Amino acid sequence: MTLSVMARRPHAAVWLALVFLGLAHGVWLVLPAPLTMALMSERGPVEGLNAGLYVLGAVLIVAWRRPEDDWRLWTALVIVMLAFAAREMDWHRAFTGTSVLKFSFFLRDGQPVHRVVAALVLAPVAWACAHLCLQQGPRVLRGLRRRDPVAVTVLIFALTLVVAKTADRAPAILAESWGIVLSPSVRAWQTSVEEVMELALAFLVALGAWQHRSRTG
Repeated sequence: MTLSVMARRPHAAVWLALVFLGLAHGVWLVLPAPLTMALMSERGPVEGLNAGLYVLGAVLIVAWRRPEDDWRLWTALVIVMLAFAAREMDWHRAFTGTSVLKFSFFLRDGQPVHRVVAALVLAPVAWACAHLCLQQGPRVLRGLRRRDPVAVTVLIFALTLVVAKTADRAPAILAESWGIVLSPSVRAWQTSVEEVMELALAFLVALGAWQHRSRTG
C-alpha cells in the first residue's frame, strides 16, 4: 500500500497524531530535562518551526482548494492558520505588553486605542471561527457518520488542539488551584507534549487539505 493511498484512509489522521504523541514522549525519554526545555522553549527551534508551518498550512489550503469550493471556507481556514502563526510568535501581546485575547484587556487593561485596533484585527478571526463552527460543523458531523477522511482529520485536529492546550495550562492550574509545582522532569514532559502536539496541528491541516483535494466525488 502506497503512502498516498494510506493518507486517504479515514484513520490516517489518527496515526499521524499518535506518531507525534510518540515523538513527544521519545524526546522526553532521550534528552535530559534541561535540554528538552531549551528545545521546546518559547524562543526555541520548535516554537519557530510551528509558526512557519502554520503559514505553510495556509498556503497549502489555497493551493489545494477545489474549483467548486466556497471561497468563505478556505478564506476562514487561512485566517485561522495565520492567527495560529501570529499567536506562536506572541503577536497577541508583543505590541501592548499584555494579551489581547483576554476579556480583561477589553474590559479594563487595554488603552482605548489599543482596544479598537485589537478588535479590528480580531474581528476576521472571530468571523472565521464562527463560520467554521456554524456553517461547516454540521457537514463535519455528517462526514463523521460516514467515516469521511476529511471529517475524521478535523476531529483529530480538534482533539489534538485540546491535548496541546491542556498541557499548556496544566502547570499554572495545578500551582494556582492546588499549590502543586511540577518537578523538572515532569515539566519537561508536559512541555514536550504541548509543543510537539502543536507541531502536529500543521501536519493535520496539510493532511486534511490534501485529502480534500484528492476526493474523487
